[in-house]
Amino acid sequence: MKKTIVFVLALALFVPMVMAFGGPAPKAPAAPVAEATVSLAEKVFLIDNFESGSIKSPREWWTFDLPQVEAVANRDLKGGNEQVASEVGNFSMLLNGVAKNWYAGGCGTYIAKEGQDLSRYSTFTLDIFGNGPGSGTLKIELADDDNNNWQVEQDSAKNYALTRDDKFAYEVKIDWNGWKRVAMPLADFTDENPMVGDDVWNPAQTTGSGGLLQVQFVALAGSEKGKINYNVDNVSLTMGQ
Repeated sequence: MKKTIVFVLALALFVPMVMAFGGPAPKAPAAPVAEATVSLAEKVFLIDNFESGSIKSPREWWTFDLPQVEAVANRDLKGGNEQVASEVGNFSMLLNGVAKNWYAGGCGTYIAKEGQDLSRYSTFTLDIFGNGPGSGTLKIELADDDNNNWQVEQDSAKNYALTRDDKFAYEVKIDWNGWKRVAMPLADFTDENPMVGDDVWNPAQTTGSGGLLQVQFVALAGSEKGKINYNVDNVSLTMGQ
């Protein structure tokens, strides 16, 4: 099934913020990312569609705490929005596990690349396969470069809290069955670490900054020891409606 990267606006559901932990991120990409995976098309910046069948190439995702984060076949993932289901292709990324104190773990990827202007994009968009109420919550975290070194500094003694750069976040409660496209205006993301960085959304590469450096997903449960079980696909930045 051929995948496209044309997106429509869908409902983003907000749930109360709960404490989440992060994971260690690489200081720089291990190797250049293939242009087939990351492209600066006019309206869409595709971060990953997992069509390689791997979360290690061509784009590498690091994982933390969550026991199952992997690219899986979409052939048995049925239902939901018919258009979205026709556009997810052969693979998506599964996030699966059990939470402890609401938190289950997650994954992330470094996306900065020299000469890459992401300031034109206004919306974070992805397709999510839900398994009904109780699937869990997906927390999306974006880190921008505020000290012009193309790295995300973290304090491992404080749950990998960012120490120099901004972290903007948004939560999506997944309570539906099947595929659904979710589009979140970047203006609706919340600065989660005030007084760190400059507290301003800076996706552009100016004055030596790497701009938007990384994307991280944190899986949260609907109960203290709840289960996480959903898939994500077509992770992108778009120019909006």
